[in-house]
Amino acid sequence: MLKNASGRIMLTKLNMTPMIDCVFLLNLFFMTVTELTRQDDIEAIKLPDIRYAKPDENPEPERLVINVLKEGKFIVSGNICDDDEIKRLLLREARLTRNQEGISERTVLVKADERVPFKHIKHLIMLCVQRNIKIYRISFGIKPIVEK
Repeated sequence: MLKNASGRIMLTKLNMTPMIDCVFLLNLFFMTVTELTRQDDIEAIKLPDIRYAKPDENPEPERLVINVLKEGKFIVSGNICDDDEIKRLLLREARLTRNQEGISERTVLVKADERVPFKHIKHLIMLCVQRNIKIYRISFGIKPIVEK
């Protein structure tokens, strides 16, 4: 309610359309985010079979290669590394190759086979994209399964 110069109360019309639009957009956003977070742990993804792999014609000589085992262990240069060692290694690699925006130019090659659950690959990716590391160039390779 507003008062005019003479002190009379004037009734004003409220346009509710913008408020209703905002409520619908917030509702849509909430439903979308809820659906995306529900699909967070996807375990049914299988990496491609080695028969379809092509050799890397132009490998980057400075890329970091991290092997992921089915138990979730990481191997770098023949050494088994835990999470803390991988974080330190990624941080060191990122610091050596930062551009003007603070993003690392280093490529990380993740090697795994179809027996490795996706949650271990996802964990490694989440380590790479941490705020202080910022390695966004991630490529994937596969190792053949040796049948005995």
